[in-house]
Amino acid sequence: MRKNPRLERFTSVGPSSLPILTRLTLGLLAGSLVACRKMPDPVAQEVDQDPVRRHIGKDGTHFEASLGDARALPPQFPPHLQLPNASIISSGQIRDREGGLASLILQTSQPLEAIAAYYRRTLWGRGWDLLSDLEQAGGIRTLVFESPPRPDRPPQQAVIQVGSPRRGPDQVEYRDILILLSTVVPGGEAQPAAAAAP
Repeated sequence: MRKNPRLERFTSVGPSSLPILTRLTLGLLAGSLVACRKMPDPVAQEVDQDPVRRHIGKDGTHFEASLGDARALPPQFPPHLQLPNASIISSGQIRDREGGLASLILQTSQPLEAIAAYYRRTLWGRGWDLLSDLEQAGGIRTLVFESPPRPDRPPQQAVIQVGSPRRGPDQVEYRDILILLSTVVPGGEAQPAAAAAP
């Protein structure tokens, strides 16, 4: 059988050296041990970092956003807008001197009628007016509410849009819920987010 000179060069043993293939194997093994050494925990490095992303535009508009929690919502965001037993996907807000817009995205496996019934019952029970309840193609439903007039708080409008159903990896049907809460401040002097009452 004819030997391959190129292969023989990698596997032959010289008088004072290991075969090249063996040396390459040892080098790769050492490299993999270095690569698999315990790395610093990335979570521990980010403990001191604020999970809310903040930005102030050139015109003074404030932007805040957070993934997986409601930390970016303003304190005056009504807690009853968060559907019970729903997962929080993200939260955010935009505010300037004229008011603000807060957003919350939820995910739930609850049926459409149960979601709509919760908001109609809960907000109406707190004096909110239902301005619109619109069913759209694809199983989308949009509800619009307006808060009752109060002397200590500017009026608010809530748009609640329940998205089309989609099947998850567990074969359960899920829906995303987008909640937008707008606040318009008369006179154009919005409260700082931290100073507003819950």
